[in-house]
Amino acid sequence: MFVNLSKILGALANPLSMALLLLLLAFWMRRRRVAWIPMLAAFLLLAGLGWQPVSDYLVNSMEGQYPDPGISGQPVAQAIVVLGGAVHGPGGRHPGSRLLDASDRLLVALRLYNAHKAPLVLCSGGKLISFSAPDEKPEAEVMQALLEEWGIPANAIVVESRSENTRQNATLSYQLLNPKGIRRILLVTSAMHMPRAAAVFRKAGFDVLPAPADFYAGWAETNPLDWIPNPNYLRRSEEALHEIVGLWVYRRLGWA
Repeated sequence: MFVNLSKILGALANPLSMALLLLLLAFWMRRRRVAWIPMLAAFLLLAGLGWQPVSDYLVNSMEGQYPDPGISGQPVAQAIVVLGGAVHGPGGRHPGSRLLDASDRLLVALRLYNAHKAPLVLCSGGKLISFSAPDEKPEAEVMQALLEEWGIPANAIVVESRSENTRQNATLSYQLLNPKGIRRILLVTSAMHMPRAAAVFRKAGFDVLPAPADFYAGWAETNPLDWIPNPNYLRRSEEALHEIVGLWVYRRLGWA
């Protein structure tokens, strides 16, 4: 219940939804002298969060907490734990899986394994029962199939397919790995998600070695047109705010 509610609230609290609600409020107040206030707030919300300097600041506030050491700079661990959110499973008209924006998570896990940083890869990710088709595969199983397709042996992959959020990623992964004596892990997730994920996995009992992936910042791209507000930066700002608020909530709940 909490997981589904948090997903719904997260969808409603994104900048675009909030701006639309403000515009609806302005329309309802159209005959009042203060109707311009929610209209201005909606404009500033979209323009500000879609502006590169604001977006970069928010993104760097999260990604900068765990800089990218590169594959060679990572220490050796007992296992690699890669979190879901990276693939879309087969369904509808498409018999094959699809890589999402966060698929760098799988790429980093593959590179870590090929560099002999750990002998085992745990894929963690289930499905939201309330929002999923009955025959939909848990994401961890789709991730496992891709990693096997890319050359990792099946006996080197462990699947945790019941988790629905980051806390469950950590607690259920611990239940699988702790009986094997595995505590020291390379944790692979998106760089913006890493502060929350690392805190939760440490709380669960792991010795966490962060292996961030899917960086937005730091690619030395320079384009004067980026200073014009655009949807890409709005989306990045939204993801950063989601993680900032998510980390705050997890800490208040005692999960991180």
